[in-house]
Amino acid sequence: MKTLAQGLIFSALILSLPAAASAGLLDQIKQAAQNAAQNSGPQPASNAPQAGTFGGGFLPAAHNATTVNDDMPRCMAQTYGIHENLTAQVLQRKLPSLSAGDQKTAQEDIAWLNATAGGQRVPAPDPRNPQRYMLLLTDAEQQEINGATNQFVGEVHDKCEYQFGGMSQFGDPSGRPAHAPIDTHVALPDLLHGTPLPAAPTPVESYKNCAASNAGLRWKLMADKLQQKMDAAGLPDAERKEWQEDIAVLRAAQNGDGRAMPVSADPRNPMRYMMRFTPQEQVAVNQEAMAAGSQARADCMNSATGGQMAPVSQSRSQELADMHARRAAERAHPQAVDSAAVDAEVQAWLAARPFTPKAYAPGSATQADYLQKSGTLECFDRQKGFRAHEIARKLMSKRMTAAPQDHQELEAWISAYVAAGEQGRDEAAPAASADPQGWMRFLSSGDQQEINAAASSLHNKIMTECESLDFMENGAKNSQVKYGQ
Repeated sequence: MKTLAQGLIFSALILSLPAAASAGLLDQIKQAAQNAAQNSGPQPASNAPQAGTFGGGFLPAAHNATTVNDDMPRCMAQTYGIHENLTAQVLQRKLPSLSAGDQKTAQEDIAWLNATAGGQRVPAPDPRNPQRYMLLLTDAEQQEINGATNQFVGEVHDKCEYQFGGMSQFGDPSGRPAHAPIDTHVALPDLLHGTPLPAAPTPVESYKNCAASNAGLRWKLMADKLQQKMDAAGLPDAERKEWQEDIAVLRAAQNGDGRAMPVSADPRNPMRYMMRFTPQEQVAVNQEAMAAGSQARADCMNSATGGQMAPVSQSRSQELADMHARRAAERAHPQAVDSAAVDAEVQAWLAARPFTPKAYAPGSATQADYLQKSGTLECFDRQKGFRAHEIARKLMSKRMTAAPQDHQELEAWISAYVAAGEQGRDEAAPAASADPQGWMRFLSSGDQQEINAAASSLHNKIMTECESLDFMENGAKNSQVKYGQ
């Protein structure tokens, strides 16, 4: 009550003062409150090491029954900010090699890193991207910083552990093993004047370099095939000269970056080198180039990852090679499409989805309204989901012949296409496999031809039937029959 009364009297005195005097007094009170709050927090010990003073060895503090033994953490405090300090050193070392814009960014980050290492809590130059300086460091430089940090922290820990460690660090220092005191100071690594580590290519860089060396693989394969064909043909000199020109442009493209097309020696016939092959030979060359490219990429991945991806890459590469070989054999001996089976599938699909024209309700306000009321959409929509249904049916027929390791993927594709057919979609969700077209490797060319033939047959039947209806008259064109009457 006494405190409450004093507060009321104090408030009354403030209200009785003039406005200007009252405002000044309130400001003084606020300032005094802030000073009191700041002075009320815990104060650092006088012998505590200062943040950022690396390698600051110290003597253990005196202890008694009411104090906590903090020798070990105070000894380890010299490691505070070491990573930031070393990062600032490396950035400072590489400043001359940076562009003007990057130099400005690096200098801002260096100042911030040094301040942070010194124990100051200051905002980053770019608060939204406080680690932007990492973009200026190579992988080798980051490894250099991390290695020096780990080595420094490890050495400090070993010395501090020897001097103050063990379970005795939590109790009276008198219980520690007796040994001569050692200097726990560890010299700060000097990366600023050190020699940068040689830049070792990362696995990604190694893969890219390897892949770049194989960029002209397709043109090399075509040039080799064309050379073999020319040598076996026994051509006259004039014609042989043109073949040699075509082989030369393929070799030139092979030695380029692999992206540029060969420049034909005959501007009027820019694809003359390709015309040396028959259509069947062109398909075979393209398939062989795809298989060789896949094998080359697998070899590059194996080399870049130290063999960690070898089993997976080699397995996938072999699968692709087998698929290309199977497709080549199928092209050499094409499988005839079973027309009777195709017609039976189409008729069964239509029989399960009968369509009866309905009476047209006049008064359509929009074209969409007309299409809905007239039954036009219902007639054409019967083909939705048929292709997915056919793919699922073909995939189901492969359950007995698929390799054991492929059963899980096969079943995933079957489930995906069954669901797609039931939902009226022609394609399955790509979540079934990493490769959206992965289901195709389970089917032969004949299977795919039969699927395409069935889809085309159904489309033609539905188009013929639906276009023959006069929806406004609710019956067949030129017919006197009126449905719904």
